[in-house]
Amino acid sequence: MNHPAMLACTSMIALALMPLDAAHAETGPATTPVVEDIVVTAQKRVENVQQVPIAITVVSADQLARRGVQSVQDLSQVSASLEFTAPSAAPGGGAFVRGIGTNQIGNATSASSVGIVLDGVVLGNANISDIFDTERVEVLKGPQGTLFGSSVSAGVVNITTRAPKIGETSGYVNGELGVEGLGSEYFRAALRGAINLPVSETSALRVAGYMFNNHGMSHDTTNGRAQNTTNFGFRARYKAELTDRLTFNLIGDYNKSDGRFPGGLTYRAATPGSLLDAALKACGLTVSSTNVDNCAGFPNQFHSQIGGVSGQFDLDLGGATVTSITSYRRATQNSVANVIGIAPDIARTYLQNCNFVDCSPVVSLTSGSDADPERNRRTLFTQEVRVASPSGSRLEWVGGLFYQRATFSSYKPGLLIAHPAFLGFDVTLANGVAQTVSTATDYAAFGNATFKLTSATRLIAGLRFTHSRITESISDPINAGVPDTFSAQTSDDALTWRAGVQQDLGRHTMLYATVSTGYKAPQINDALSTTDHTLDTIRSERPTNYEAGIKHSLLGNRLNLSVDAFYTRVRNFQTQSCVTGLSGIQCANINVPKLVSKGIEWEIFGRPLTGLTIGISGIYNVGKYPTGFTGADGSDLSGRQLNYAPKFKTTLSVEQQVPLKDTLALVLGADATIRSSQSMYLSSAPIYVVPGQALINARVALKAGDAWSVALFARNLTNRIYPTQLYPTTAFASGGLWQVLDPNSQRVVGIQFNAGF
Repeated sequence: MNHPAMLACTSMIALALMPLDAAHAETGPATTPVVEDIVVTAQKRVENVQQVPIAITVVSADQLARRGVQSVQDLSQVSASLEFTAPSAAPGGGAFVRGIGTNQIGNATSASSVGIVLDGVVLGNANISDIFDTERVEVLKGPQGTLFGSSVSAGVVNITTRAPKIGETSGYVNGELGVEGLGSEYFRAALRGAINLPVSETSALRVAGYMFNNHGMSHDTTNGRAQNTTNFGFRARYKAELTDRLTFNLIGDYNKSDGRFPGGLTYRAATPGSLLDAALKACGLTVSSTNVDNCAGFPNQFHSQIGGVSGQFDLDLGGATVTSITSYRRATQNSVANVIGIAPDIARTYLQNCNFVDCSPVVSLTSGSDADPERNRRTLFTQEVRVASPSGSRLEWVGGLFYQRATFSSYKPGLLIAHPAFLGFDVTLANGVAQTVSTATDYAAFGNATFKLTSATRLIAGLRFTHSRITESISDPINAGVPDTFSAQTSDDALTWRAGVQQDLGRHTMLYATVSTGYKAPQINDALSTTDHTLDTIRSERPTNYEAGIKHSLLGNRLNLSVDAFYTRVRNFQTQSCVTGLSGIQCANINVPKLVSKGIEWEIFGRPLTGLTIGISGIYNVGKYPTGFTGADGSDLSGRQLNYAPKFKTTLSVEQQVPLKDTLALVLGADATIRSSQSMYLSSAPIYVVPGQALINARVALKAGDAWSVALFARNLTNRIYPTQLYPTTAFASGGLWQVLDPNSQRVVGIQFNAGF
């Protein structure tokens, strides 16, 4: 489907809804949909989304459940401007907004261009893996460097979980079962639940948890082993109204993920007639863009844990509110993987490499072993104190101080097993242990204000000063196994700002125009310089965004429309250039001197008719690399579209409830994510371009109010295999292409249930 056709499709849906205002003007109270304000905290105060001068996609709890959103990465299905790479390989979940984002492998000090914020806490690189018991998600587009800090140069994903309700005992349990007999490509089981308990007359506790298991997303063709991933976690929230002016919230969460026999980097292509092609055929693999299986022949595994605690005090002083949020988070991961991805016995027979001794077949190249796995650890401490004026005054303002300290440490043992032809038996060579330790510290002071010039005109201004300091030390055995230690440090200061104007055109229409700047702290390049074996520094990323938009409510506020145009210029865009080497994918962080992302976005959401809920999110984005910029393979990328930036993308969601009897209703729902083609590697070669596709979900349910529901669902109905990353294979298995897949890349068909009390 070409760009104009896709744009026309969503436009026709929007236009078709416009006449409903007149057609249903006489609708009586019995059939008039309930009007609900959609509130957000994008400006660190509770506001109606239609009055906030920021381009925002808001996803409610109902929408999250209906579309089966389990992880942060699943949010790319509900916001057209949001894309994700593989979460385990990229800081902050690997998010991109408007084509600006972070795709990093293994860098200690890199940060995300899109911040993940959970209940007011900036998560940095210790972000949550799964979304559960959530009130809403706000996707804020464009630099948010005034209120949210140094790692939000492209946007913010602001997640608000459900708070305890004082004096109420309630709860729910829901789940789903993906059944292969119904057409599911793999087995999936998920269970979620929460309970709200009063503790006293002024306090309450809410405990929520989840677990899920995905089994069989990939199979090892050499031994029949099925990939098996299990996640579980919980969150406890305690809320106490200590006085009539002082409120305390304490939140703790824990998430654990275990993966056995993951396919890892699945082969997408191999040069016909090559040694790799012969090896993969010996594995029984037919490599193609739709391949989901592997021939690792090796017990790949990973185990990760992420958790944290935060405490928030809110003190009402009458004329202002003081808020203090203190948080600590920790994330650990142990992993063992065969970097080549070919079974050792097949590699021994087919993979010869003349750069090694006597053209020796490489049996395996692993990161860690069962007894000595690769280990990563991250911690994050943050403290924010802010003061906010009351809402509704002529001058609304918020100001505060922010501090964060992030640490990272890694332990990477390498093991190379080869089969020298002149010996005739396997030889094991330890590549040595590389260890990395880093710290990143930010200090910031910020303020934001809105001044009501008249009853219809408001002026916007914001300012933030940030000081960042980054240190890193690497011990790497580059000289005949003798560890050498290399250290570097860098720092920078940034003054980010925001200015603009809002204008009301009647009760239901608001125009805004803003200019905002952002900042992403400098980095230290993990890859040692090839000339003098030093650690290079990467300059800070600095975007400037020009934006104008309109927000309009129609059909008696039952339908909301938002359209904006943006032009973002980024200096020193931080990215990563990855090539294949003898020890796997070797990546070096680089700065792109300047680039531009510009386009148009639109949102349509609401309940135009009784029982009907719709949501449409779209973007047309032209993001280009600058003239003279070369890719990882030396190809010319001048004027080419940015990676992970489809020119056109739209998400559509429709749900209709049909009353049956008493409280029973039949619920019919469908949603789709439509993307144009996009490149996933720094190269102009067509092989790295993923064609445009449409991912379609459907659902039919029987619902009894809020008491219970049972549904039949299908996700990725047409089974479109869609990767999240593409990479060339390593030097030991040259001539191929890997693709990284996530659970949404295959069809899941099954049953959902929900019960509440």
